[in-house]
Amino acid sequence: MTLTGEPIPAAFPVIGAAVAAGALGLDGADAIITVLTPGLPRVHPDQLGLAEAALVAAATGTSGEDSGEDSGEDGGVPVSADLSRVQAALWLAHLNPDGAEPREVQAMQNRGLRFGREQGGLIPVTGMLMPETAAAAKRVIDAYMSPRTAPVAFIDEELAARGETRDPGDTRTPDQKRHDIFAVIVATAAKATETPTIAGDAPTVLVSVRQEDLAANRGVGHIDGVETPISMDAVRQMICAGGLQKVVLKKNGKIVELGTKERTFNRAQRRAIMLRDGGCIIPGCDIPAAWTEIHHVWPDRDGGPTHTSNGVCLCWFHHRTIETSGWEIRMIDGSPQIKAPPWIDRTGRWRPATKSPTRLTDQLEQLDQLEGRETGR
Repeated sequence: MTLTGEPIPAAFPVIGAAVAAGALGLDGADAIITVLTPGLPRVHPDQLGLAEAALVAAATGTSGEDSGEDSGEDGGVPVSADLSRVQAALWLAHLNPDGAEPREVQAMQNRGLRFGREQGGLIPVTGMLMPETAAAAKRVIDAYMSPRTAPVAFIDEELAARGETRDPGDTRTPDQKRHDIFAVIVATAAKATETPTIAGDAPTVLVSVRQEDLAANRGVGHIDGVETPISMDAVRQMICAGGLQKVVLKKNGKIVELGTKERTFNRAQRRAIMLRDGGCIIPGCDIPAAWTEIHHVWPDRDGGPTHTSNGVCLCWFHHRTIETSGWEIRMIDGSPQIKAPPWIDRTGRWRPATKSPTRLTDQLEQLDQLEGRETGR
């Protein structure tokens, strides 16, 4: 009501009538109102009313101008609240084409990304992204979460004849997959030549661990700048992928020995291994070679060499879990082979592992030549 006691006209009467009649749900009404409200002072009421009526008609699946009344006509299938929100944004952009600029100025002021304090062994990340930044990030992540590739299954003729198939599946939740893809993106960016250097070196995560703990595979490691300690599995993964530099300190903190960086594959070795493997060698994983880490098949802690004949491409997730996932890797004449866990492939068969188009073409030609000899072609 006004100060004189007169009722204030409803800002969105069509929405109110549709909700009162039970034709429009609260979620749909909220979606439309939230988007259209900023246009109240900028758009002519008649134009805004036209948009409101059209949006309510779409949300209720009617063709009448006022969805609170029964028009007797069927306008189609009601759209969801999410789609109503999109449609309302399009209407507002059409009616108020200059409205995006001040909104973008405010968005630029409010954008940000923040790393919080450790909670239960994890670091919370919060922030507000510009639409184009979020779209680019979502596009990259969605590309590697797409179900376009069927899950891998190892089936031999005997099992297939009995109708038995197995799927290794992936027990990770969508949120966990997004985390793992994000980890790969950050690691890849750190290795890029375009990335700014720190003290002349690529951005490097520094982890300290006591030598006796590393040798005994116990205790924890500490990341520079992060309060939360990490497990020895995480330490070993980082050493395997990024190398190790030995620093010996006296009890008073004096550096008495500084070794050179070791156990790390150089760029030439990485390129050769990526060319050979073509991506993460675990079947069903779509992470490309450029986004992978190089894993020592014969562990470097046991004397395994940092050589192309002892390195394979694994994504961040499969590298972290390779010793507990049941997958096994071996090198035969410098080429990797994999064996699936028994609950995936009961045959226990070792299989060549590659996603390189060149090597796959070679394999096809070998099969074709073999068939030609068998058929006398």
